[in-house]
Amino acid sequence: MRQRSRGSLRCLVIGLAAMPLMLAAAAPAMAQSPSPVPLPSVLTITTTYPSVTVDPGGDAIFPLQITAPNVERVDLAVSDVPTGFKASLKGGGAIIGSVTTSLTTPPDVKLDVKVPDGAAPGDYKLTVTGTSASGTATLPVDLVVGDTSGGQVTMTTDFPSLRGPASSTYQFNLRLTNDTAQELTFGLQGTGPDGWDVQAQPSGQSQASTAVVAAGSSQSVQVTVKPSIDATAGQFPITVTATGGTYTATTDLSVEITGSYSMSLSSSDGRLNTQVTSGSSTQYTVVVTNTGTAPLTNVKLTGTPPSGWTVTWDSDTIASIDVNGTAQQIATITPASSAIAGDYVVTIAARADQANSSIQVRTTVETSSIWGFVGLIIIAVVLVGLFLVFRRYGRR
Repeated sequence: MRQRSRGSLRCLVIGLAAMPLMLAAAAPAMAQSPSPVPLPSVLTITTTYPSVTVDPGGDAIFPLQITAPNVERVDLAVSDVPTGFKASLKGGGAIIGSVTTSLTTPPDVKLDVKVPDGAAPGDYKLTVTGTSASGTATLPVDLVVGDTSGGQVTMTTDFPSLRGPASSTYQFNLRLTNDTAQELTFGLQGTGPDGWDVQAQPSGQSQASTAVVAAGSSQSVQVTVKPSIDATAGQFPITVTATGGTYTATTDLSVEITGSYSMSLSSSDGRLNTQVTSGSSTQYTVVVTNTGTAPLTNVKLTGTPPSGWTVTWDSDTIASIDVNGTAQQIATITPASSAIAGDYVVTIAARADQANSSIQVRTTVETSSIWGFVGLIIIAVVLVGLFLVFRRYGRR
């Protein structure tokens, strides 16, 4: 018994001696634990931005934070709304009249004020009131309607005019700048000559037709212009308009069409075949037609025949051909001396500085008829010779 009492006393002494060390080790952990957020003792309504500047015709948004000491319903109302102004409380995508508070996360509530187009510049005050079991809270907010003469919307570009053929697609890069006191949503529209396709979209948004530009910011706008297929050479105006609220910005652009270039080849009778007798030559009339919308210049004619053949021209160069105009040249086709009867292909090509075209002419080589006559003469001579031989020696 005496030994057991001594052991218990020894353990108690050791435990008392180690306690300061244990408290010292636990102190940092206790210091790192966050202190609880105190709950409000009364109903409160606050906003991060109690004063907002907006232009006539714009919207002012006030985000609201509503807190209470308990989870409870708070009935909301807006008073002192100026004449012509429209104020509404929104939450969860709908217009609301009350909200339930939370002890952890304040509900998402916004005060949306629509300013009429004719609102006079000045300071306006509205009051948000909340009523719950915890009491009543009010929040005054200031709405400053700016002077529209001090803010404007502009749309500019570094290259208002582009130049090229009607077959090309043209792109203009514009900068839409909102120097007003409010965020604006702009509708974009491009117009051009009849038959032209003009599209205006925010840059990088090929399917969008509107652009949202914050106050004091700018947005890139891309305009794509496709001329009409039959557009003739000349200068054509393009107009791009951005409309947001009561603001409108217009930019005048232009496209200079130098004309589209194309040509076609055919023969004077429309046939792509000819005949030639072996040992002689044939003439083939080539018709060059300007099917584009701009003149063709320096048209070169060439012929590519089979090996040993030749193609020559009265003149292998046409100085110019007007729009819808034609020009004719005669090609002389001479087969090779060793060419046998049959069909051959001769390629005729026309190449201008702006366009080119080619056709293939089937050339049929026929044996000369003189050899038929020679054959008949030989046969006649043989028959006459046989007749004389039989006549002379037949009597014997």
